[in-house]
Amino acid sequence: MTAAPHPVPALAATAESDWRLRVASYAGLVRAFVIKDIRARYVGSLMGFFWTVIHPLIELVVYTLVFTVILKVKFEDHYSTWTNALFLFCGMVPWFTLSETLSRCTNAIRENSHLLKKVRFPPSVLCTYVLLSEKFNQSIRFVLLAVAALLLTHGLSWHALLVIPVMFLGGLFALGLGLFLATAQVFFKDTQHLLSPILMIWLFITPIFYPARYFPEQAAPLLVLNPLSHLVGIHRELILNQRMPHPGSLVIFGTCALLVFVLGALTFQRHARRFPDLV
Repeated sequence: MTAAPHPVPALAATAESDWRLRVASYAGLVRAFVIKDIRARYVGSLMGFFWTVIHPLIELVVYTLVFTVILKVKFEDHYSTWTNALFLFCGMVPWFTLSETLSRCTNAIRENSHLLKKVRFPPSVLCTYVLLSEKFNQSIRFVLLAVAALLLTHGLSWHALLVIPVMFLGGLFALGLGLFLATAQVFFKDTQHLLSPILMIWLFITPIFYPARYFPEQAAPLLVLNPLSHLVGIHRELILNQRMPHPGSLVIFGTCALLVFVLGALTFQRHARRFPDLV
């Protein structure tokens, strides 16, 4: 008598095929939402895609005028106005990405409640596409920063390439916080109102507009525990100082980014099934 074929390999193949289909479907949804978001921002306007370049240039000029010309902030005594401007803009680039991602993710679930009521729509797509859309804008800002560094300073070194994995870690950090805030907004509508003052405080306790040495010595632990201060410092070291950041900053921010992402994703996943009934 011939033995019946073992069903386990077939089941395993089917499970692997289903997993690949789910990943492909998820990636397709995210890509479609990112393209739609970018088009909604720029297509149909007079200058279209060029606004992605013009906005960062306007930001650079305004912040340079306010902080380096009027307030005369200097990150180092020997820096020129242009060097100070680049250090300032280098700190603003990751901040813009983080703040915009958090602000948009917070309302992502409630603003798209009609999608959540559809069968098998993964709600995490809404926060993921927001992050990738903001990362697109961040990439444009970094290109402008790199061009300015080449023209106005001593250029760039190979260290600038390390910005890519740092951007990935920054994305994990922003997405983890975004998922947590999106979940909180579903249960507590005041979350979006609390976020604005929190972001304002976070901005000014981070050495973006001023060098870290200006931070009060009594509050130094606050600077060390602030993950954004490490992220800003890492970007400045890699792009403008052309050297490796302090290992402590890499370890602190990398660990914080992974922990925040895991905690945010677990919180979001735990409550995601209740979203259609609550929004």
